[in-house]
Amino acid sequence: MKSRPIKEKRLDDLESDFEPLLISCLRECAGGRWGLFGQNDASEVARYCQWDEAEQLKEIANKIQELRAEFGQPNAQVDRFLHYCSIRGSNVPGEPKLAKALLDEILKEKANLPDKADKATSC
Repeated sequence: MKSRPIKEKRLDDLESDFEPLLISCLRECAGGRWGLFGQNDASEVARYCQWDEAEQLKEIANKIQELRAEFGQPNAQVDRFLHYCSIRGSNVPGEPKLAKALLDEILKEKANLPDKADKATSC
C-alpha cells in the first residue's frame, strides 16, 4: 500500500509542473514556433523543429495520463493536449493556430472558475 501514496505524490508533482509548462509552450507556439504538437515529426522538417520543452511537456503528459489511468481519474487538460497532439491531416490548422485555440480554451476555463478564496466564503 506504500506505493499508492508515492504514486499520488509523483502525480501531484507532475501535474504542478504540467500546467505552467503547457501555458508557456502554447504561448510560444501561438507566436509562430512549430514543434509542439508534432505535426511535422514524420517529415524532414522535424529536425529543424527540435524543441526540448515541448518534448518534456509530452513526456509529462504521457506520465500523468498513465498514472491517472491507474487511479481511474482522467486529467481533462492533459487529455485535451494529447488530443491536439494526435490531430493530423491536410486540412488541419497549423500548430500556431492549434496552440492559440487550446490556449484560449484553457484561459477561458480559468477565467470562469471561481477563486479558491471565493469558494471558502460562498455557501
